[in-house]
Amino acid sequence: MPSNVLGAEDGLMSESNTVPPWVNKVVRGVLRSPLHPVLSGNIALFTFTGRKSGKEYNVAATYVREGDVLTIFTDRTWAKNLRDGRPVTALVRGKRLKGTAELATGPQIAGPLTELLLRVPRDAKYHNVRRDPDGSLNPSDINRAAARESMVTIRLT
Repeated sequence: MPSNVLGAEDGLMSESNTVPPWVNKVVRGVLRSPLHPVLSGNIALFTFTGRKSGKEYNVAATYVREGDVLTIFTDRTWAKNLRDGRPVTALVRGKRLKGTAELATGPQIAGPLTELLLRVPRDAKYHNVRRDPDGSLNPSDINRAAARESMVTIRLT
């Protein structure tokens, strides 16, 4: 997850900012604990195995849910492990759910990213998306974010 440290003159974060590892560790711990309701409304813990390394990843990320589909966005390289129906376990609101992942990139993810940011406005800063004077999400920022990020959809089984 990118950090909320703002960039210099344009008010945007640098594209390489990330949340410090200790913050992610705390978030993962809270999501696994009885205190999970504090965060688990739209943040879940995703567990999966690296395709080549076999390493287990535990990633906390903001998600949106439509029925049996969870959608997350990231600019991190771990996303490459989540394509072609790879298995994922999602800890959602204290419940472990199993699913399969698909990865999408490119301009077609701009619409779903906009939907996530409308539902979870605090995340706009993590995707370097500003609001225009009328309060709407800046379309150019959305398109730039879509060009550098990946969308992972997880179909729950």
